[in-house]
Amino acid sequence: MNDESVFHWPMLLIFVAPLLYFEVMRRLDKYWAAKTPLTDEERLWNHARNQGISEHEVFKLAAATWSLSPDHADSDFSDYLKSEILPHYVRDYLRKLKTL
Repeated sequence: MNDESVFHWPMLLIFVAPLLYFEVMRRLDKYWAAKTPLTDEERLWNHARNQGISEHEVFKLAAATWSLSPDHADSDFSDYLKSEILPHYVRDYLRKLKTL
């Protein structure tokens, strides 16, 4: 009888071990993602994508809540693109969205 063609249970480990590894990694990633708060920039990006608008539009909405002109928002948005620092009124707008 040829023993090479018989299935042995350790052969199953070749297929199960990678699946188990990726499932454990997926669960760990979800666990750590839930514990790590989003940065303001990530909240800006997420809010814009969830609403189906651009980040520039979020700047304009935030400016409107602070009674600032759209031109002021345009100027701050171009500054944000250069320096990656969010203005205080956009941070405030995003934090208030989090509490709603």
